[in-house]
Amino acid sequence: MALSGTLKDFALPDIFQLIGMQRKTGLLTLENERETVSVVFEQGMVVHADSTVRRLDDLLGNVLVRQRTLRRDALEDALAKQKVSMQRLGFILTNQGYISRDDLKAALSEQVQQIVFRVFRWKSGRYHFDPAAGADYDRENMSPVSTDHILMEGIRRVDEWPIIEKRIPSLDFVFRPLVPKDQIRIEESSTEEAGGLEASLDLLSGKGGGAATLISEVVLSPLEGTIYKLLDGKRSVAAVMELTGLSDFDVCRALFDFVDRKLVVAAGQEQTKSVSLGLPQADVPVQGETAGKIALVAVLVLAASGFLIALGTPFRVPPRPSFMREEAATIARSRDVARMQRVVAALRSYYLTFGVYPGSLDDLVNTTPPLVTAEDLTDASGQPFRYETQADRVTLQALGPSGSPYLSISREILPDDVSFAPTPSVRSSSR
Repeated sequence: MALSGTLKDFALPDIFQLIGMQRKTGLLTLENERETVSVVFEQGMVVHADSTVRRLDDLLGNVLVRQRTLRRDALEDALAKQKVSMQRLGFILTNQGYISRDDLKAALSEQVQQIVFRVFRWKSGRYHFDPAAGADYDRENMSPVSTDHILMEGIRRVDEWPIIEKRIPSLDFVFRPLVPKDQIRIEESSTEEAGGLEASLDLLSGKGGGAATLISEVVLSPLEGTIYKLLDGKRSVAAVMELTGLSDFDVCRALFDFVDRKLVVAAGQEQTKSVSLGLPQADVPVQGETAGKIALVAVLVLAASGFLIALGTPFRVPPRPSFMREEAATIARSRDVARMQRVVAALRSYYLTFGVYPGSLDDLVNTTPPLVTAEDLTDASGQPFRYETQADRVTLQALGPSGSPYLSISREILPDDVSFAPTPSVRSSSR
């Protein structure tokens, strides 16, 4: 019989892990009160996805524009031709020479993944998987996506979303920029290496235009620049998504970074600090400007002193500030949670395949193909997870320095009647 139930009973990562490990072909349907998503699998690989909610970031044309392989005016021209010919947009774009076939393949893969990744954030819903003898999809242009990639990226996004939502709790949030547009520079490639030690040496030697050059502008990537230019204190996060064609995750992650860098603030919040990046303000008193220059000189002197000391003792590593220690602990905990989720999904798949849970976690690595890697069986510090089996459940725990568990996941054994059965072929079409 087909596999069906609720996402509270059988989590989405477990479903993908099971279908991928058993190399199943068929149609997975996911439903909640707002949306229905269909995912087509062939031999355990994701080959197509569709949604009843056709958001802009899912549309093929916007994906191509976002990937910078198609100009906006070319997209509008192709869409006009599509209305007349009723042909697939991908066919028109490649036939007219707007994009290459490789560009189309990359865009279709991205389109499918964006639909699937969004479902990973569902709090509740229903699922139904119908096995099939074969799957019909755009084989010429769609490159299958492995469930391992879907799982790792999906779990990573699920782990990051709670942190992002602390700063951006709603897509209705409005941000206003704190840095003038003329102080923003868009850079195609990263210059972090060139601007690191070399910039510090230039500062000490008086080269490179001095401090005003170093702090007179903010360097953003093309994607960040596109988002930042749309922030005007009136547009919501959702409006920025619509105008850019970017996914909610991409936009919110960039905004989270802007908030951390003090480049934006939520509209309505009072600006408590000057963020002019060293440029004088018309309404700032001369005394305040002088004090700021004195403070800047003091900071530069301290920085130069620290650099010279570091030259004398190059292998001395300064102690990590407390806030960095806290951030490192948060990152380590997030990594442990992601690994434990992968191990739990592997345990569920192992049980569905063999009818029992493994005697040890090493059995998950020794299967063919392996369900997890050896690294997945340890926490961020390299300590192995504690694994216990009882009559009706398994427990997975991460142990702290004291030997006491600080993370714990328990799962009940699945009913014995969960099984698969063949059904007719699944058909799909690409947008």
